[in-house]
This record gives sequence, C-alpha cells and structure tokens, in this order.
Amino acid sequence: MFDINNYLETLDCPSCKKKKYKIVKKSNYTNINSLNDLVSIYKSSGDELLLDQLVECNECNFQYLNPRIKSEIIFSSYAENEDETHILQDKLRYITFKKSIKKIIRLLKIKEIENKKFLDIGSASGICLKAIKDLGFQEEGYEPSKWMVNYGRNKYQVNLKSGTINDVDINNKYDLISLWDVLEHVTDLNSTLKKIKALSKNQTILIINVPNIDSLACKIMKTKWPFYLNVHLYYFNQDTIESILNKYDYSLINHFSHWQFLELGYLIKRAKKYLKLFSAIEKVINFLKLSSIPVPYNLGQTTFIFKKNNE
Repeated sequence: MFDINNYLETLDCPSCKKKKYKIVKKSNYTNINSLNDLVSIYKSSGDELLLDQLVECNECNFQYLNPRIKSEIIFSSYAENEDETHILQDKLRYITFKKSIKKIIRLLKIKEIENKKFLDIGSASGICLKAIKDLGFQEEGYEPSKWMVNYGRNKYQVNLKSGTINDVDINNKYDLISLWDVLEHVTDLNSTLKKIKALSKNQTILIINVPNIDSLACKIMKTKWPFYLNVHLYYFNQDTIESILNKYDYSLINHFSHWQFLELGYLIKRAKKYLKLFSAIEKVINFLKLSSIPVPYNLGQTTFIFKKNNE
C-alpha cells in the first residue's frame, strides 16, 4: 500500500536554520496514490495546488514547505519530465524576457553588453537565453530537463547545457546571473546561493524573479493565490529574500513588478483550477476564437535586482 510518509523529508528553516514554525496551510495528499502521481507534478508548467504543508518560521517569518516531497524525487522528476505545455507560450515569454532585460539595462545603465557574460539558471526551453543573446550578451544557461535542453538547442541555437547550477564550472565568473521563476523551485536554497556567490565577480548583477507573498494579489486571495503551488518550495517577500541574499554578500539595488504576456486561453485554462466559472468562460473564448490573444498580467511576481558587494 502506498504511504506518502515514505516520500517526505523534514527540514529546518532554510533562512535562519531554526526549527520552530507555525502552520499556514495543512498538507493534503488526498489525490496522491502512487509515486507516479508525485513525479508528474514537478515540471516547468507544473500547476498542482499545494499538497505539502506550508509553514512560517517563528524566528524570521520565512515561508516554506515542511515536510515536503524528498529532494531526490523532485530533481529526478524535473530531469526526466517532458513539458510540451510550457513551450506553447515561448513567443510571448520572449517578449516578456526581452522587455524585462532591456528595462534592467536601462535602470543600471549597463554598457559594453557584447563583453558581458550572462548566466541563466533553470532556462527551461532556452527562450530567455534567446532574448539574452539577441540583446548582445554572451549567453550561457543550464536546465535539468533533458527534453527541454534538446528542444532549446535545436529551436533557438543558444548555449544551453544540461544540468543545474551545481554543474557550472567553478572557475567561470559572470557579469550577470539570472533566475527567472527558479529560486522557489531549487531543493537546496543555501547551496544554490553559495554557488552563485562563487561564480560572481565584484559587482556581478543578480536578477531573481519570484512570487511575492506581500503582493496585493496574495493578500487578497490568501491561500487561493495561484502561486501557492507544490512546485514552489519557498515563498519570499522583500524582507526575507533580502535577508537571505545579504548572507551571501549581495545587496538589493532595485526591484519592480513583473508583468508578463501569455495567451488568454492558456491563462483561462490554468484559472479553471481555482474557479469553476472559468470553464464556462473558456467555452465562450474558444467559440469567439480569442484564445490566442496576448494578455499582460501580474498576480504578484516581483523582479529583485542585487549587486555583489566588493570583497
């Protein structure tokens, strides 16, 4: 008989290492009946609502899943899963990434782009790397999904490699490093940030885009917030992400709300999980042939920009 407890791990607060916490939302494994059910959750387009218990640290107020599905299951799932749903929105994601990176170039007054090495972690299909490359940077990216890597290399002709940040050569140093909707997915938060520090120069720019629990959308929707997903292992706000990054000699220098473009039909399809009314709306949208219309939206994601302190 399947016993979910055999596939769970417990952890101390990833931010302050304390053990005590309060429960924000209790676990619910009602629909999990096999290991295959767990494996299917972890992919780039994963939209399974919270299964694991969500807690908040009594000491530093950091929110994270605990207990949660074992790290080895999560990683192997990302590595082996194929995800054709995710790539369907690549054209609009390209617009989003290019606009966001151009905004960062403008805000930070970045010069001599062609000489800048830009590392992207968790690159999925490589569409962000294409935007980075098209803007003139020397792009390099890592993605655990073998299927995504093969797709991205062939489709976009970008420098996309199979693996995680652990596979990046420690001798390499980068001018910019980005994690777009990635940091909340990594199984070992501190190991990831330690490696980022090792790959950084003085004044390396670190771009981290994450769902923000202090956003208006989260405050209104509470536990119904669509970013409370089981693929998201941690939940940040400005205070917690700044506190964690300060430990690795990074200082916050700017941040902005992350607006992205996705097709109306794609958004409605995902919204059906939260409100049955969207099923009826989907039928109308399909009948009127409006599903491919690009829609700008923001439900609480924030792009944080950090700079590596001089040593």
